[in-house]
Amino acid sequence: MKVLNFGSLNYDHVYEVEHFTEPKETQSSLSYIRNFGGKGLNQSIALAKAGLEVYHAGKVGSDGQDFIDYLERYGVDTTYLTKDDSEATGHAIIEVCKGQNRIILHGGANQSIGKQQIDDVLDHFEEGDVLLIQNEISSLSYLIDAAHEKGMTIVFNTAPMNEKVFTYPLDKVDIFVVNEIEGAGLASCTDRQIEGIISALEQRFPDKEVVLTVGEEGSYYIGEGKVVHQDIYEVEAVDTTAAGDTFTGFFLASYLKDKDVAKALDLAAKASSITVQGKGAAQSIPDISEL
Repeated sequence: MKVLNFGSLNYDHVYEVEHFTEPKETQSSLSYIRNFGGKGLNQSIALAKAGLEVYHAGKVGSDGQDFIDYLERYGVDTTYLTKDDSEATGHAIIEVCKGQNRIILHGGANQSIGKQQIDDVLDHFEEGDVLLIQNEISSLSYLIDAAHEKGMTIVFNTAPMNEKVFTYPLDKVDIFVVNEIEGAGLASCTDRQIEGIISALEQRFPDKEVVLTVGEEGSYYIGEGKVVHQDIYEVEAVDTTAAGDTFTGFFLASYLKDKDVAKALDLAAKASSITVQGKGAAQSIPDISEL
């Protein structure tokens, strides 16, 4: 079994601020740093740090060689990561305030992924392999269709949640990874209570597996006729930017090894609790030995 993460890569421009900037307001930042990020890159790093061999496919601009070097430093296979000289590498503007964040995303090269690149990459994968995707690259409908046709297991982290998600062939996805806002939106649920969201997801996707993260309330696995809950590990959060991506990577790495849901949720909770204590995205993701 091989694991392919076909996902985004962004330069994260991170500004620490006293408060989130209001409309028409200009404020000076307390600090600034540029990090490697993107949900795709973060999740590949998390998978690799959790001890899983992972291939990363995607696209960067002519300014993106640093991403290739960075991924390889952590053992991620970049064979299927290409450069597009006509596009800039994706980037994000991130405000961080008291451990919370606001993000503005520009897709750049992430939005120039086409059918030919997808076909070229999937030629190297087969039935039983795993595809992890997020909602930050182009041609996702084609990618889901093509991977399903090959018999790959498809894991979809729907973030960032938007109207495009409902145009994708969701019936071909095997595992969804969502937070409470994304989960409610995915299931068209107006009830924001956890029990209501879980019930709506069970009804909307009775034959799928769903991993639901709900902040301070922990996380849930919904599938195979059961619901499994995991509490958080309480820590003082400094920056939550890559917490969800860390959770996804560590959960999936553990779950794919032995299908032990409780063990995978616990490992992911521990990993994300460490991530939020550091600043930045990928660099704050812990190694499996730290857990």
